[in-house]
Amino acid sequence: MKKIHSWLAATMLAVVLPSAMALDIKPVDNIVAVVNDDVITRRELDLVAAQMRSQLPKGQNISNADLHEQALAQLIRKDLLVQAARRSNIRLTNADVNEAIELFASQRHMTVKELIQRIAKEGVNEDQLRRTITENLLAQKIEQSEVMGKSQVSDAEVDDAIARAQQEGRPLPPPVTAYSYHVQHILLKNDNDITRKLIEQIAQQARSGASFDQLARQYSQDGSAQNGGDLGWIIDGETVPPFEAAMKSLQPGQISMPVRTQFGWHVIRLVAVRSNDSPQERQRNGMRAVLVQEKREILLQNFLKQLHDQAYISIRPLD
Repeated sequence: MKKIHSWLAATMLAVVLPSAMALDIKPVDNIVAVVNDDVITRRELDLVAAQMRSQLPKGQNISNADLHEQALAQLIRKDLLVQAARRSNIRLTNADVNEAIELFASQRHMTVKELIQRIAKEGVNEDQLRRTITENLLAQKIEQSEVMGKSQVSDAEVDDAIARAQQEGRPLPPPVTAYSYHVQHILLKNDNDITRKLIEQIAQQARSGASFDQLARQYSQDGSAQNGGDLGWIIDGETVPPFEAAMKSLQPGQISMPVRTQFGWHVIRLVAVRSNDSPQERQRNGMRAVLVQEKREILLQNFLKQLHDQAYISIRPLD
């Protein structure tokens, strides 16, 4: 295999694009692992190992065997997440993929055309890039679906953690300035033409003055429906990016247009906003951020373990 250009290696690793150079035809003798109904080739493994090697801090060394083991674990994790996303009917539109490619290019101060020309020099065509971006987005969305929606931390948990740290003489996390958003929403979980038309009608009724509470109780498929769609207070970073962006664009009392996330279609009502800027609240925000991150890591590891335990994984010895 020819040497991989360092720019391409760093670029691909930055967005976890391990299969960008994978061949569409995968000879049996080049298969290094089978993950359910997918295979991982030696070429994919070598690419990721090269990426990881190029990202090692100067002076740090690692054996080829250990590097390939880590690279293979990364590829297996990616496959498990992508397959789980597809089983959960998480869908992406061409617009989603186009937006991700545009962001990817702009972060590197390029146009999309320049990006495609650049990676073409390394043997990666546009179709391969789109496929790999799609897989990366699917992996991200299933992680968010399984983790972010379940990682809220209560005020009581924050207070208990602060009290324990003080009793044990441990330093508290750095204080953080944040805002809290009191939010209601209506959720329709499917993503089809009927659902899209219905969510548009619900949004129009809500924005025209119909009772949001009643609409939520009638239509929402979320557990908050019986409470009029009330999600309580949400802080920065506690929900998935499309929901958070829509929530933050509203003024108190305003209602959003339909918003699509991996959970389905939402209509969001912002009830109130409050600043958590007192010294006490900033300290609580700092602790909350730590607890949320810890909870997300536990949820993700448990989810990955579940996927791994339920999967058929066969690893073939490397030459």
